[in-house]
Amino acid sequence: MIHEEGRDGQEGRERQDLSRAAVLSSPSSPSSPSSPSRPSSLRHLLPLIAAALLTFSTGVRTDDPVSSNVRYTGEIVRIFDRKCAPCHGGDGVGVGLTNYREVRDWARAIREEIVEQRMPPWSAARGYTRFRNDLALTTRETTTILSWLDGGMPRGDDRDLPQPLAAAHDDPPDLLLRIPPQQVPAGDDHAVRRVTVDIDVAVPRRVARVVVAPDHRGVLRGALVFIDGPDHPAQWIGSWLPWQSDAAPPASHAFELQPRSRLAIELHYRGADADLVDAPSLGIYFANETALPTEDLLVRRDSALRIATATTAWAIVPAADGTARSLELTARRPNGVVDVLVWMPEIRRDWPQVFVLDDPARLPAGTTLSLDVQPRTATATARLSLLSAAGASRASRLQIRTPAPPRR
Repeated sequence: MIHEEGRDGQEGRERQDLSRAAVLSSPSSPSSPSSPSRPSSLRHLLPLIAAALLTFSTGVRTDDPVSSNVRYTGEIVRIFDRKCAPCHGGDGVGVGLTNYREVRDWARAIREEIVEQRMPPWSAARGYTRFRNDLALTTRETTTILSWLDGGMPRGDDRDLPQPLAAAHDDPPDLLLRIPPQQVPAGDDHAVRRVTVDIDVAVPRRVARVVVAPDHRGVLRGALVFIDGPDHPAQWIGSWLPWQSDAAPPASHAFELQPRSRLAIELHYRGADADLVDAPSLGIYFANETALPTEDLLVRRDSALRIATATTAWAIVPAADGTARSLELTARRPNGVVDVLVWMPEIRRDWPQVFVLDDPARLPAGTTLSLDVQPRTATATARLSLLSAAGASRASRLQIRTPAPPRR
C-alpha cells in the first residue's frame, strides 16, 4: 500500500511537471516552441477537450420541440387565408398575420384567442343552420392550428405556399353616395354612429346590392344599411363586415327603393391609437326591374309571429342591447317540428353580425317564429329578409307571456 501511494504521488508530480512545461511552451511563453514537453502535454489535454466538446454537443433535449407534421406553408397558411386574412391582412382591424414571422410572433395570443373561442368573431353556434358567410373555425381547423402551435410551429418549404390572392374586382356602382365623415376617438372600444343619406330617385327602383367602402378599414368593424322610407318601416338592404364586403339576395330578387326614400347607415367603430376621421362611401347597384321584391319580418322578444302565407328567409340580422347575453330564433312549423334558425350563445355587440343562409329556409303557412333572449329583461330583435313579400305583410303577432321570476 505504501509502495503504491508512493507511485501515485510520483505520477502526480510528473503530471504537474508536464503541465508546467505545457504552460511554458505556450505561444505566450518566451520559451522556444520546440520544447520537448509540448507533445506530451497535448496528449494529456486532448481527452479533456474531447470530453468537453462531447458534453456540449450532446446537450440536446430528448423531446424535440418540432413534433408536428403540420407545416405553415401547407395547411396553416391556407386556413389563415380563409378565416383570418380579411381582418388581419395588414390594413384590417387586427394585427397583421400575413406571413410566417408575424404568425409565429403572435403564436401565444393566437392560441389563447382560439381556445377561448374569441376569434374568429363569429357568434352563431354550429350544428343548426348552415350559413354561407360562416367565419368560425371547424373542429378540424382548430385541431390543426393547435397541433401546429404546440408542435414547434415548423415553417415548411416555401415552394408549397399558395399563390397570392388576386384583388377582387368590382364594377363601378350605378350610384355612389358619400357618407358624412365620422370622428373616431382614440382608444374607444365601441362607438356606434347612425347617419342618414337622402336618395333622389324619381321612380321606384330595384336594388341588387349595396357596398360600403370604409376610408379606414382598421377602425370600422361593421356597417348595416336600411331603407328608411316615409310611408313604410325601415328595411335592411345590406351590410359590410370585415370578412364580407356585401350581402345580396338571390339574383331573382331585389330590394325596392321608393322615391323620397332615405338610407339609414349604422356604423360600428373601434378607436385606433390616435384620433382619426373616417369618410366611407356607399355604392348602389341597381337590379333588373323584373326582379321580385324582398321584405323584412321583425321578430321581437316579447311577441311571436305566425306566418299566414308561405315564404322563404335568406338572411337574418340580429340586434340587441348591451345587457343581452344570448339569443335564439326558432321556427315552429305547423306539424310541431321546431327548427333553430340561429343560436348565439354569446352576443358580442362590438362585432355586428349578419347571417346569410346557405340554403334559404322555407317557412310554410302557419309557422310561428319566436325569439328567446337571456336575460329576459334584455331587449333584442331578429330581422328576417324574405324572398316573398306576402309573407311579411300577412303575419300576425302572438303575445308571449313572460313567466314571473321565481320567489326567493
